[in-house]
Amino acid sequence: MNIGKNADTFNLGDTSFRHTELLEKYKAILIFLDKFIPDYPDWNNETQEELYKQIITQTTLFDRQESKNLATHGRTLTNSLVKIGLTNSKRKLSDVALNWIQNNTKEIDNIERILGIDSNNIVFVRQLLKLRVYNNKNTHYFYPFRVALELTSRYQNIPQHDFLTLIHLIQPEFSDEKIENIINDYQSVHNGNLIFNEFIDIHFPIKNSWSKADKLFKSYPLDKKVFFTLFTNRKSMKVTEIYYEFVDALLTFKMNKTKENLDNLLKISSDSKNKKAFGFRKNIFKKATNVFEFLDKNADNVLLSNDNSLIYKQFKLSKRYDITKEYCDITKRTFNLSGLLDFSNGLVNSTNHDIFSIIFKNMPFSDSNKYPLNSYEDELDQPFYQELTVTEILNLNESAILSKLQTLLKVNSISKIKEKVLNQKETKFRNFIKNTFPKEKILQILPLFSNREDKKIQNLVSKYATVPTIYEYIVAIAWFYISKEKFNITKSLNLTLDGNMLPLSHAAGGAGDIVIDYKDTTLMLEVTLMNANAQKRGEWEPVLRHTTNLTIDRAPKNVVTVFIADELDHNTINIWRNMHGIPLKSSNKDEYTEQVKIFPLVNIELIEILKNQLDENLLIEAIDNYYKQLSNNFDLDWRNEILNSIKHI
Repeated sequence: MNIGKNADTFNLGDTSFRHTELLEKYKAILIFLDKFIPDYPDWNNETQEELYKQIITQTTLFDRQESKNLATHGRTLTNSLVKIGLTNSKRKLSDVALNWIQNNTKEIDNIERILGIDSNNIVFVRQLLKLRVYNNKNTHYFYPFRVALELTSRYQNIPQHDFLTLIHLIQPEFSDEKIENIINDYQSVHNGNLIFNEFIDIHFPIKNSWSKADKLFKSYPLDKKVFFTLFTNRKSMKVTEIYYEFVDALLTFKMNKTKENLDNLLKISSDSKNKKAFGFRKNIFKKATNVFEFLDKNADNVLLSNDNSLIYKQFKLSKRYDITKEYCDITKRTFNLSGLLDFSNGLVNSTNHDIFSIIFKNMPFSDSNKYPLNSYEDELDQPFYQELTVTEILNLNESAILSKLQTLLKVNSISKIKEKVLNQKETKFRNFIKNTFPKEKILQILPLFSNREDKKIQNLVSKYATVPTIYEYIVAIAWFYISKEKFNITKSLNLTLDGNMLPLSHAAGGAGDIVIDYKDTTLMLEVTLMNANAQKRGEWEPVLRHTTNLTIDRAPKNVVTVFIADELDHNTINIWRNMHGIPLKSSNKDEYTEQVKIFPLVNIELIEILKNQLDENLLIEAIDNYYKQLSNNFDLDWRNEILNSIKHI
């Protein structure tokens, strides 16, 4: 990824892409692109416009944005995919993306298993570790995600503002040694011996152009050509004109402090573009009714100083703040997909500090241009677009790392490392549930799904997942309380979680939503917010297939599926009921079962079970007893019997 001409930092997506549910949106767009691009191989304005039109009319992914330039929206929806290497610049899918949407991601290796994340997270960990930010001349690059991992390996509870700002201020030209020194010196901020702004001034001083700015302000009116080379805006020359209007009004007032000039200055300073450029996204001046009051209230404002060159310094500082603020959000959302970073409570931590300090030790952070950008990112056969494991990407010594982890975790064999890590994750998740989602809160959230109070649900749980995904997550926690915590919840959930242990994406196709292994019974919870009309089309076959496959895979163990929805399609549930006793074949192997048991439950009934703490064992036992009555002998040869009968007529 190129940092761009006149840009001060990198960005991992278009800032107009405001959607927070990145993981599910990205996958859905890729699935759409996979079908679209072969018919539109040239990525131009016409193709971009057509892409946007088709996505809006053929899917429910996005709300329509009214605009004369639909091509811009087509680019906006797909820019992030290019940055992360899921497509190239022509929107052709990489091998990474193709395997991901086909649920065929390269198998997780021994080191990756210890990270405690799933295959969706792994896709983004691998890509982020490969992600390079090049300077605009393509002579140097650095790895932002590697810097992020190093920071969280060294320090705990880093304020989000510090963390994201620091990463965004690092430049591709910085050497490994310089980045290492910056990370080391952050210790003074972490210890409280230095405030973060002072740290920034030391390590990221504003660049050059001071003599040019000083010369500009020596005369009035200002030389517009020189002004425009200093007070730049990447997006629009019209915005630079707004900057000029503000600075001119400021100088006019400073030279002639009249009420009229003050009113004009305050009016122009209220423009949001000027607030971003000169006021750190806030009001530039404290308001006043007269000149004396204004000067008194704003006595410390550097823009009113006799040294007019400080106007330029304020501009550079404010613009840097604005740009990092603008791009930090998409960086946070993208890094969050890795599942390795915990952004909760306004602080940043690694999800397993001690283990990551061993795995991600001594990573290179930057380099000069051994591999030009055009050979690293343009061609789909390059490593950036190929599936490589973390071990391959970082060229890790697997045996040495596993040996160190074995010592750290105090286990007597390497095979026990993963088990110990998963047990740690389970303990952490159980504590998280009790503190963040106690039973009372789950009872507060569950009724909201019936009323589809989506914004309220996301505010209470997570803005980074869709409401159907959140429903699966909340149902799993509800059943965790119903079962009196008798099962391993991290092993049972087929959801992708972020580093905060909140949901990102629902289960991949082919797997049940929640699969709970008790001692004598396997219980599968299939969860949906589809209404009754949509269930026959969207749930009838998948739920039956998942139940059939699981029943055969777990045989001779008892398997029961509970289907949970807010309302039920009676034709669908009656068909499921009649499937018991009928031989059904697995979609994965050449085996049959006659023991398919699917029991439907509506949301309000789930709430009652949780509220009254009804015994789940009694429910499962009642389901088993009922289905025993339905057992019958089914003749698999029934078709041949009919055909054979007519041969003798």
